[in-house]
Amino acid sequence: MILQEMILQKVTELPTLPRVAMQILPLLGNNRSGAADFERAIRHDPALTANLLRLANSAYFGYPRKISSIRSAITLMGPRRVYDLAVAAAMTKVIPPTLPGYRLHAETFWQHSVAVAIFAERLAREVAAHQPDQTFTAGLLHDIGKLVISAFLVERSSDLSEHLIARQQTLVDAEHNILGADHADVGGAIVESWNLPREISEVCRWHHDPSSAPDLADRTLVDLVHLANGLAHLLGYGADVGELARKIDGQAADRLGIKVNRLEAIAGATQEEIVEMGALFQAKGGD
Repeated sequence: MILQEMILQKVTELPTLPRVAMQILPLLGNNRSGAADFERAIRHDPALTANLLRLANSAYFGYPRKISSIRSAITLMGPRRVYDLAVAAAMTKVIPPTLPGYRLHAETFWQHSVAVAIFAERLAREVAAHQPDQTFTAGLLHDIGKLVISAFLVERSSDLSEHLIARQQTLVDAEHNILGADHADVGGAIVESWNLPREISEVCRWHHDPSSAPDLADRTLVDLVHLANGLAHLLGYGADVGELARKIDGQAADRLGIKVNRLEAIAGATQEEIVEMGALFQAKGGD
């Protein structure tokens, strides 16, 4: 079996999204769906129910009164956040204790994923023409391909360093030259296997090179996650071996019309949110 086939095989071996997430997704696209419909979909998932109530009563939302029922939590937080939580819960279960190919621990990978999700969502609010419905999930999953690629980089760490340092290649280019595949494309394949919206799989594929994203991609969503990813790394959320050759596409910020001073303001306003959301799901590595 050639290396690319082995990588694709690993994609199929990842756990699928939990049934509750797949039940919620079609409800999001139905304008007739109400809080009661979402409650029926999640009430048989005790872990998600508990986390939903924890989040509703956390400082992240800052509601003045205690939220004690699932329906109240759904009404106050919105169905989209319920779906975000279901995806987040699924993601923490598939993160291994370490990603040795990237010299990352599970907690660091999770912290970076959460930071990018929150930064992307905040940036989306700055862009009046774009609704942030899928932004959080896209940000959370943007690096999901690393969960597969990491194992194949371990025995090729010297090659990776050679490509990143001596040849000054980007992480994605280095991965592709060494393995014939990269975490961006593999991430897109994982998201497709989970039957998530195409826009999210395209974010995974193009978040390192948004200006090259094809017409079928949501360019604004790709730009948002690309910029959020760069901001997260600049602030120290999840530095990995790829930090040696990470580049930010300045055209992404220009297309979004977001100024540097707004990036600074967003960064300062989201620190507590990142800590709060990250703590709700302690990613210590899957079994």
